[in-house]
Amino acid sequence: MPRTILLVHTNEALGRFLTVLLKRDGHEIIPAGSMKEALRAVQTTAPNVVVIEDGCPEISTVDLVQRLQRGKEGERLPIIVISADPAMEYEYPNVFDFLLKPIDVNRLRQNLALLSRGGRKRVPPARLGHLTEEESSLYCDYLLTHSGLHFERRNLKLLERGITSRMTAIHCASYRDYFDYLTEYGESRQELQKLLQHLTVGETYFFRYRAHFEALRQLVGGELAGKPLRIWSAGCSTGEEPYSLAMTIMEALPDWRKRDIRILATDINNRSLQRAREGVYRPWSLRAMEPRYLERYFNRVGDSYLIRDEVKQLVEFSHLNLQTTAFPQPNGPFRELDVIFCRNVTIYFTLATTRQIIDKFAATLAPGGHLFLGHAEALSQISTKFERVSRESGFYYRKKSPSAVVALPTAKPQKPRPVKKTVLPPRPAAPRSLKVPVPVPQPAVVPTPEELYRQARELFDAENFSGAETLLADVLRQEPDHLDALVMKGFVFANRAQFQEALALCDEVLARNDLHPEAYFLRGLVLEIEEQLPDALVEYRKALLLSMDFIMPHYCMGRLYFRLGRERDGMREFRNCLRLLEHSPDGNVVPYGGGLSREVFMERVRMELARIA
Repeated sequence: MPRTILLVHTNEALGRFLTVLLKRDGHEIIPAGSMKEALRAVQTTAPNVVVIEDGCPEISTVDLVQRLQRGKEGERLPIIVISADPAMEYEYPNVFDFLLKPIDVNRLRQNLALLSRGGRKRVPPARLGHLTEEESSLYCDYLLTHSGLHFERRNLKLLERGITSRMTAIHCASYRDYFDYLTEYGESRQELQKLLQHLTVGETYFFRYRAHFEALRQLVGGELAGKPLRIWSAGCSTGEEPYSLAMTIMEALPDWRKRDIRILATDINNRSLQRAREGVYRPWSLRAMEPRYLERYFNRVGDSYLIRDEVKQLVEFSHLNLQTTAFPQPNGPFRELDVIFCRNVTIYFTLATTRQIIDKFAATLAPGGHLFLGHAEALSQISTKFERVSRESGFYYRKKSPSAVVALPTAKPQKPRPVKKTVLPPRPAAPRSLKVPVPVPQPAVVPTPEELYRQARELFDAENFSGAETLLADVLRQEPDHLDALVMKGFVFANRAQFQEALALCDEVLARNDLHPEAYFLRGLVLEIEEQLPDALVEYRKALLLSMDFIMPHYCMGRLYFRLGRERDGMREFRNCLRLLEHSPDGNVVPYGGGLSREVFMERVRMELARIA
């Protein structure tokens, strides 16, 4: 099917080549040589596809893509980006495709054919509904097999959000349609990797769990002194952990330049790896760092901080899938290691996958090597190949000698014990006239934690905070790890101006699951109240990154932008808020919206937009 293609380019030769090629295939071409021409063309000519050459002099291509996708016309458009820089691919998680120069003509034609298939149109996430049980099973099995990621019922919302983000980008109309696309193009078009970028967004910062780095410093200066150092940061995300390892070693060893030191850093998310290699960080990532480290190991670049080359040279980044990659290998780098850091990674895996990975770690470590896991990741039912080493404020594991390793105990079937019969004397028979049937008391129905939580949410929305707190206490008595209840308890604290208690609960929740959008939103609210406005914006963005249809972060970001004098950004967030409200069911109460209904909240946002305009 012929398409109307908006072609945004700065290279005249490339523009002529693509115009001739695509016209020959029957497509109509609308050329644009600038950002203004592109935005005007989207509004006036209604193209079906946008093809953008990276390198617009007026504005970065990333910003241009975002502007196109914000508008009512642009949000329905599939976008294909062409670039000479392969690293730029990870800046565009929401485009239809990314093509490298020289252009793969067959791939471009395949893109246009896919977009023409069945008149494919973008479906707003709100209209997709939820994954069915069958669809959830399909995706969970596929991801477990190909990435090791395991999604349980409690985190299916994260899976659903990631899937709908990719479906929006490539204009898939149903979950089954996207699953077929994923299985067909998971490798050839790297669709699996693109989906994983939406599923493995982790919150991290420098020197997270400082006790672990203090333990490493003691090891480097003690039993590991005087020998080559081999350390692996497995699941390194955007690089804060391996760079913290490097700085710890540089502090512990004055002669580090003369030592043989190698820090391997791996992750399954290529976009995170690219950011790690760049080494540019916002102040929020540095919040737990001592000022002297900032002065010694970073250069200030505008509002950000660039890690210095002497730190970078100690770290080697590479892509690795812990489940599917074979390690250790006889001649590979992952062997005879002294230390492995793999913190808050196995929480995404099944028990069987975790055991398999821990066994591979044991084989990778040198005799007596050390394994650092997250605080919630214990090995008691996972492996007997390690012994626990406790420090003042934390613990880690040391690989046992082979002779000390025993198999995990297996439950033996127990013989049933003989039951002694108690013979009671016969009771006197009651006269027939007095024989009345005795009612059997029915057991009281105990509400489940989810039912109690639902009731607590209703009370919270009605601003009955004391009643909500009572029910939340019942929820947490039955299920201490109910993260949603902990977050709501944090909101109750915040409403009572107990801000430090609210932040402590946020930290507790994010330590167990750093993909909890409501926790980031609560942290943003508290930071805004305490006038830490830039940090509050960061937290609101994190909440939206994990849940783009979360209305209140849009509203709070818009309000905060107006306070900072950024009216255009504020208007954008208010419009996003209004669009989400318009697609919400009638009569709904806006979550964490002060008990306001969808209709009342819409009216409030419209009035504020009118006042500002």
